[in-house]
Amino acid sequence: MSRYSRVAAGSALLEVVLAMALMAMCGLGLLSAQLGIARHALASATRARAAFAVDAMAEAALETGPAAREQWRTRAAAIVPDGLLSESGSQITLSWSAPRDESAPGDECASAAMTEAGRACVALAISP
Repeated sequence: MSRYSRVAAGSALLEVVLAMALMAMCGLGLLSAQLGIARHALASATRARAAFAVDAMAEAALETGPAAREQWRTRAAAIVPDGLLSESGSQITLSWSAPRDESAPGDECASAAMTEAGRACVALAISP
């Protein structure tokens, strides 16, 4: 075997190793992206359920008695994880325990109890 063929054989093996490493890194990047998409889809679905519950509570507050409001308060914990539904004046707020990267409170949740660490919220202003 000549010296040139030994160098070429080692070079081909090195190319294969580099190609496999590049494919593995691309696969891990794709997996990370898919997991991020799934996490954000779950957070979006939770926010949609929370908005539904706040809207239902607002309708119950405007049209029916206190029994319906209490019923929606108890349902809030089942609709979103660790849901806490509260009324303060003309604002109804629902907060829930959220993953670390999804719990950035917005301006609509001004109450200190609603914006504690690890919680996200949805607020709806109503006019009686």
